[in-house]
Amino acid sequence: MGIDKKFEVYVDKLCKRIKNKDVHDNIKLEIGDHLQELKEDAMRRGLSEEEAVHEALAHIGDEKVLGKQLNKTHKAPLDVQTILPVLAVSLVGLLVMYYLQFHSSITALHEMKLFHKSLVFYLAGLLLMLVVFQLDYRKLAKYSTPIYAGILLVLSLTVLLGVRVDGIPYLNIGFAFINFTEITPYLLVVAFAGIFHSWNWRDTRKSWLGAGLLAVPILLLSTTGAVAATFISLIVSVAMMSVSSASIKQVLAVTVPLSILPMVRLFVQADPSALPSTYAGLTLGDANFIGSAIKSTPGLMSEVHTDFIFSYTLYTFGWMSAIIVFALIASFIWRVISTGRNMTYSYGRLLTIGLAATFSVQFILNILMNFGVSAVPGAAMPFMSYGGSHILLEMIAVGLLLSIYRRRDTVEQSVAYS
Repeated sequence: MGIDKKFEVYVDKLCKRIKNKDVHDNIKLEIGDHLQELKEDAMRRGLSEEEAVHEALAHIGDEKVLGKQLNKTHKAPLDVQTILPVLAVSLVGLLVMYYLQFHSSITALHEMKLFHKSLVFYLAGLLLMLVVFQLDYRKLAKYSTPIYAGILLVLSLTVLLGVRVDGIPYLNIGFAFINFTEITPYLLVVAFAGIFHSWNWRDTRKSWLGAGLLAVPILLLSTTGAVAATFISLIVSVAMMSVSSASIKQVLAVTVPLSILPMVRLFVQADPSALPSTYAGLTLGDANFIGSAIKSTPGLMSEVHTDFIFSYTLYTFGWMSAIIVFALIASFIWRVISTGRNMTYSYGRLLTIGLAATFSVQFILNILMNFGVSAVPGAAMPFMSYGGSHILLEMIAVGLLLSIYRRRDTVEQSVAYS
């Protein structure tokens, strides 16, 4: 075996004992440099090259012992401050579904088996979250353009061939109907992060091209009537442009014209009678601080398990429960924003801030709707509202955030651009 090869073999054996593969490159570089320094120092003291190599390896220690120490030091970190609020809100959502299925007066909700289905959704979502946490999010960057093209294709098919349910087009894939508009903002975050993480907004040609890339999916969303998804995508665009160093003038020039159509559609479609304070027959003053203000679920609250689950929680379990839910989701969003602001890797920062914007707007729209301030339909309460697709999607997004946090201190690798 060649003399230099001994260092390489040693480092490879060392890395095999470290389960967190994200740190392998850093460790190979660090240990390799240290071994070379020890070797050169030994040779300056008059040792032969072979003797110097043996002394360097003996000085740094047995790879089994060192590998065990490094494995303990470099365990993949799980961001507890991100995951705990998510799990807590999910448990509250599951509790509400249990109450709706077994204690509400709406027979249809009993027959839907809300609790049993929600339990399956949450468990599947938790599994997907853990799987995504293990994956290296940086590898997504090279798929940004295909993801963007796929979004445009599926959105176009949804607009042209979609079956409308409550005014929103669902795509028929044969065995199921998919509300792709609900998924679109999350996919746009992934696509835009990869496209704009190194974008030069000062270049006139790229500035126009970037504006076009942002505008096309939002215009397609506007034609679907999915007001909430359109607004969320607009704010995602603002976040992406701001973080990728676009000027304020450029941000306004792109987003202000794009907001006109959804605003007009909102005013046209707005139906004050659909607000919870009206059809529940209650006002906010009727809610107790702790405990139920209503003995049975009002029959007209048809969306109590989806859009208006926050109102139901407030009136059924009291203001305290609603405040706890609000605080948990707000703390989760703030944690995500804080993580994004501290990221040095531009792609990870864009992904994090984009997902923070998505969750934030979705959360704010739902709160405003539940308090009767806004009539924007289709904004689910994160981690609480009933629905398999959005629960799974949100859990996958959390897994992606955990993956980003796990690798926040690792070097920016070329794999993301290959």
